[in-house]
Amino acid sequence: MPEIFLEISLVLGLAVLAGFLMRFFCQPLIVGYILSGVLISFILSNYVDFELLKSFSEIGVVLLLFMVGLGLNPGLVKEMGKVSILTGVGQIFFTTILGYFLALALGMNSLTAFYVAVAFTFSSTVIVVRLLHERGDTETLYGRISIGFLLVQDFFAMVFLIIISAFSKFSGAGAFWNSFNLFVLYLSLITLFSFLLMEYVIPKVDKVAAKNNELLFLFSLAVCFIIASIFRLAGFSMEMGALLAGVLLASSPYQREIASRIKPLRDFFLVIFFVFLGFNINLKSISLYWKEALAFSAFILIINPLIVWVLMKFLGYSKKTSFFAGLTVAQISEFSIILLIMGASLGHISNEIVGLGTLVGLITIAVSSYAISFADNIYKKVKPILEIFWLEDNLELNNSEKKFDIILFGCDRLGGDIMEKLKKSRANFLVTENNPEIVKNLEKKKINVEFGDADDWSFLESLPLNYAKLIISTIPDKDINLVLLRYLKKIKSKSAVVCVANFSEHAKSIYKEGAAYVVMPHLLGRKYIADLVTRFGSDKKKYASEKKKHLHELKFV
Repeated sequence: MPEIFLEISLVLGLAVLAGFLMRFFCQPLIVGYILSGVLISFILSNYVDFELLKSFSEIGVVLLLFMVGLGLNPGLVKEMGKVSILTGVGQIFFTTILGYFLALALGMNSLTAFYVAVAFTFSSTVIVVRLLHERGDTETLYGRISIGFLLVQDFFAMVFLIIISAFSKFSGAGAFWNSFNLFVLYLSLITLFSFLLMEYVIPKVDKVAAKNNELLFLFSLAVCFIIASIFRLAGFSMEMGALLAGVLLASSPYQREIASRIKPLRDFFLVIFFVFLGFNINLKSISLYWKEALAFSAFILIINPLIVWVLMKFLGYSKKTSFFAGLTVAQISEFSIILLIMGASLGHISNEIVGLGTLVGLITIAVSSYAISFADNIYKKVKPILEIFWLEDNLELNNSEKKFDIILFGCDRLGGDIMEKLKKSRANFLVTENNPEIVKNLEKKKINVEFGDADDWSFLESLPLNYAKLIISTIPDKDINLVLLRYLKKIKSKSAVVCVANFSEHAKSIYKEGAAYVVMPHLLGRKYIADLVTRFGSDKKKYASEKKKHLHELKFV
């Protein structure tokens, strides 16, 4: 026991030091954890038990897939929208095909090439969401689309895990059709088993367990590990069992509570998982596949974003939105490594391929993290090249010769409500929007609308901004608003400009550039709550009256 305690202390101590180093260089902590594993294998391998790390890492994978399953509730598809689904499926399809032929060209056999091609289609939802959050871009158009197609990738990763698990079980069944029939039978039994549990067992037990937070936590863990163990004892994938356990609890009304309590435990064991990945990288054998690692890294960093750019251009999105969304797929996922590990454990691929995948992960995660963090600067550099392929700025605009009293930038959420008010007051206004779906809907309603980015000077030059008396920007992005204000200053516009900002520092910068007023939603919300409490106090009837009005408004949002 003391030896195990000392080994875990050593692993966590090195992981913490590597984590601080990664934060200093603005890198994801995952990179640090993997590097600490490399260091342990190279210098301290005699002091750390391989089997201990392996066991802990397996628990980390189980909890990771359980959490993924928890997030896959049936209503998620509607939230993702058509563009996320089409882009996600399209990217998986084209990346798999191109990656497969690249792997064959590098001398891999067809089965290994297939594993590598599929594994490298998936991007890291955890890393991308964290980077988008740090940029404050989770609610932007490209941010919502990116999160959407990353969830599509997670769904397909889940499907692929199921297929691997099923066919590994029936690998000795003989002919392909015999294996396929057994797979269909297996899937049918899984579906029936899941339905019975979800419909008749889990909701009742879940409701009782929820009365006590500690019991709910233990119940959730028990569901995860018991189902994972059943699958393992039956000869199937333990990971698939954990994933199914998460899906079974995804529709629970206590799903968020379960996820919040499991997350710290998952994070702890995932640290060990990533250290274990680094531990498995043999520095001496890197010389055997460094060329393949560089080739696949270049493929993921260049071709993956290019595929997304082309797909989004085809769907009608602007070059900036497409470019920013494309950068989010320029790395591989934790799922990529898990799929390769499963393939190696089943004997489909060699352990060296897992090392190759880990090395590709290190390279792509590191480079893409910088790319996403400094996306604005990169976009400015490549914008002239993108102009060749995106021609929407050079098209003659429908309303370029007309005069409007009010020009509204952005018509999603806040902008949509403002547009309805302007429409009711019969104001002479023009809407600009960079979401083609919204543009199409506005055109159907006979609203004057133009498609483009508010921080694109060539687009701004095409608009009749000189004639507007009022310009409203509902885009809560400081840089976009500053570009708009500087352009208006350049053309000596006398328009009153109203902008939106989420932070006081941003509001001050926008005011400094000449905005007439800056709306801060959270500040207005704070004032509204204070006013509501002052007027209604603790009178439930008055709140009920206000609630009725609010629910009526929400029908149209």
